[in-house]
Amino acid sequence: MSRVRVAILGASGLVSQRMQQRLAMHPWFELVAVAGQSKGMKLADIEWHLDEPRPEVLDSSDIKILDINDENLAEELKNRNVIAVFSALPSEPALRIEGELVSSGLHVFSNASAFRMHPEIPLVVADVNPEALHASSGKALHACATNCTLIPILHPLSVLSQDYTVNKVIARSEQAISGAGWKLLHNQELKMQAIDQEIPGEAEKIVEEIERILDLNAEWDVQTKRVNERDGHVVHVEVHVEDVPAFDTILSLLQSREQTNALPSQPTHRMECIQSEPRREEHLWNGQSMTPLDPSMDLKAGMTTTVQLKSVENGVVSFIGLSHNTIRGAAGGVVLLAELAYSKKYFEQ
Repeated sequence: MSRVRVAILGASGLVSQRMQQRLAMHPWFELVAVAGQSKGMKLADIEWHLDEPRPEVLDSSDIKILDINDENLAEELKNRNVIAVFSALPSEPALRIEGELVSSGLHVFSNASAFRMHPEIPLVVADVNPEALHASSGKALHACATNCTLIPILHPLSVLSQDYTVNKVIARSEQAISGAGWKLLHNQELKMQAIDQEIPGEAEKIVEEIERILDLNAEWDVQTKRVNERDGHVVHVEVHVEDVPAFDTILSLLQSREQTNALPSQPTHRMECIQSEPRREEHLWNGQSMTPLDPSMDLKAGMTTTVQLKSVENGVVSFIGLSHNTIRGAAGGVVLLAELAYSKKYFEQ
């Protein structure tokens, strides 16, 4: 089976490089083009910011960076027989570039926030609301993944909301440095300025995106802050429901996990419940199916959310969630979304 030829928007950012890592050996997709600011540079010469080594296939690749601002970018990509594009762009350029590519007939799967709340563009977490994936009439598919902090809240909350009416959600996040990009990782002064500070606009994104996906119409109290950890977002959540369920009932719901991994990036379990508090050192790469760890080969590694059910008292369900922000919350979620579209045969339409 020939692989679908794909491109990435963005070359040096953490999410872009996670996408490169995940597409290097992907069984369905073949990375043939990357567009960024460093026009003409070989992809292998771009500074690598991930902890894991750059995949050998990328080191030996003859891919050269295309100009992200070239008005003929769509034509350049189509000349390379690109079918689908993965966007790791900041919001402002995404507003212009993604729409142009979709209008040209290229499918776009975006990690950017620019179109997440657009009423005609689906906001999809592949293992939560796959039914939301759709294309506008007469256009190529344009679909968005969510804010990275949603995932450890959304996975448990989506299960609870199927059986209970949710009245209120209180969430406190502890978000890793990599969620702000590689520059914060390498600049000690910027990093120290960000630690323990509220992240501007983050709480609002969390609320509006979850409400769009689950349509809870709940009361929200969300606070977000950056912590001195490289990877992994931790959330402390209280969910107020109308009923008064028992602890064992809620635990059973959260543990009733689907046994499926039909898509290359889909882990056997989207969520794992543990008795102890989730720890980045131990649980960041949950979903891993191969040893030693190699995220370019094991696309399931880092794709499982880890949850500890803390208590269920007087209709308040308290849990702690952890997910890998640049994998499950960003690049991995976008690639999983594209896999869903491929499995639904959108690329053949």
